[in-house]
Amino acid sequence: MVQLLVLYFLSIKATHGYEIQRFIQLNYMDEWNSIKSGSIYYAMSKLEKKGYITLVEKIGLSEKSRKVYKITEEGKSALRKMALEELQKPLTGVKSEKFLVYPITANMSKEDLLDGINQHLHSLNEQMQRIQYWFDQKKEGASAIELSTFNVMFDTLNSQVKWHETLKVNIDGVISETQKITQIIKSTNFAE
Repeated sequence: MVQLLVLYFLSIKATHGYEIQRFIQLNYMDEWNSIKSGSIYYAMSKLEKKGYITLVEKIGLSEKSRKVYKITEEGKSALRKMALEELQKPLTGVKSEKFLVYPITANMSKEDLLDGINQHLHSLNEQMQRIQYWFDQKKEGASAIELSTFNVMFDTLNSQVKWHETLKVNIDGVISETQKITQIIKSTNFAE
C-alpha cells in the first residue's frame, strides 16, 4: 500500500518524499493505518528502480537535499494495477490498509471500481459457502473453541461483505471525496 500511496501522490503532483511523509503524519495514518511515514523513502527507491517514478529535480547540495520525483507512464499503469489488486485484498483488522480508500479509487473509472468490488464480493461469498460446508460437516462433534472459531470466521466474512456493499452503494460519494482529497493534495505543500 505504501507504493500505491506514493504513486497516487505523484500522479497528482511531482514532489519529494518529505512532503509525502508529512502528509502521512498530518493525517495520522501511522495511528489508524499500517502505513508508516518512514517507509516512504524505501518505497520511492523501489519505484524508481522499477521505472515507475523518475527524478526531476534535486533541491539543495547537502546530504539532506530533497529529490523531487514525478510518476512515469509505466507508473500510471502500475498505479491502476496496484489499485485493482488492493481492491481484491481482504480487510485485515482495525488497521486495514484498504480503509485508506482514496488511493484505490482515484485512478479508476466508476465501472472498473464496481467491477472490482463485485469480483471481491463474489470471492467473499465463495469463502462463506466453503466455511458453511465445513461447519455443516463438523458442527455435531465440534468443541466449544471450534464453534467459536466458526463464529469468528462468519462474523469476519459478514463484516467484509457489509463494508464492500457499503462501498458499492456509496461509490459516487467516495469518488467525490477522493476528488476533494486530490484537490487538497494538489493545492497544499505539506512540507511547510
